Amino acid sequence: MLGALDLSGIANALGAKVQAAAVEATPELVTEPTLAHQMPTTAPKRRSILQPGPRQPSAKEHAERLLDWVHTNVELLDGPITHAAIMEFYTEMLIEQDWTPRPWNPVAHQFRLLTTGKCKVYAWITTTTGAVHRLRVYPIPDQEIDSASTPQPMTEPVGSRTAPKLRRAA
Repeated sequence: MLGALDLSGIANALGAKVQAAAVEATPELVTEPTLAHQMPTTAPKRRSILQPGPRQPSAKEHAERLLDWVHTNVELLDGPITHAAIMEFYTEMLIEQDWTPRPWNPVAHQFRLLTTGKCKVYAWITTTTGAVHRLRVYPIPDQEIDSASTPQPMTEPVGSRTAPKLRRAA
């Protein structure tokens, strides 16, 4: 039977080499003499070295630009755009404009005010598998809507359709 191996000598030798390398790698601390009369009595106030960045567009500006972007880049097939599709369009618009994304809820509120006014619009949508779902939709107006007039919400259901297609430059 093999006896217990005594590896303590090897561990001690390795530990000594590691400690010697660590001592060689540490630089010496240099302290400069300070004069008592030069030291301030209170800590100086620090100024921020960060410069303010460029002004970020507001949620209303995001919504207005998204509506313009949808008008120019999306080929509307036969009705309103679903919430999932408008989120994809918003992401693409942000990438194209090189804008920082804002929280969606304020942007969606402003976008709703531009498209349907005060009320949210839902529609029954039949998917390609035949399932019927009630989904949040955004009816996109053909022209720019004056903020004083409130458009009427859509009441008729939307039938089976495919997603809106992006217009790509040829």
